[in-house]
Amino acid sequence: MPSVTERNARLDALVEATKAWATQQRAALQHRVSSNKRILQGRTGSERLAQSTVRAVSSLVVDEIDAFLLASD
Repeated sequence: MPSVTERNARLDALVEATKAWATQQRAALQHRVSSNKRILQGRTGSERLAQSTVRAVSSLVVDEIDAFLLASD
C-alpha cells in the first residue's frame, strides 16, 4: 500500500503536469486566434464587411423588437 508521502508526491506531479498542459493549450489557442485574425485582416475587406453586417443585423433586430413591444401596448 502506497504511503501518504508517495500519494502526495504523485498529486504534486499531477498538479504540475496539469499546469504545464494548460499553459501549452492556452498558448496554442492564443496563437490560433492571432493567426485567424491575421488571415481575416489579410482578406480584402472581409473583416469590415462582417462587422458591417453584424451592425446592420443588430440594428434591425433592435428595431423589430421595439416595433413588437410598441405594437403590443
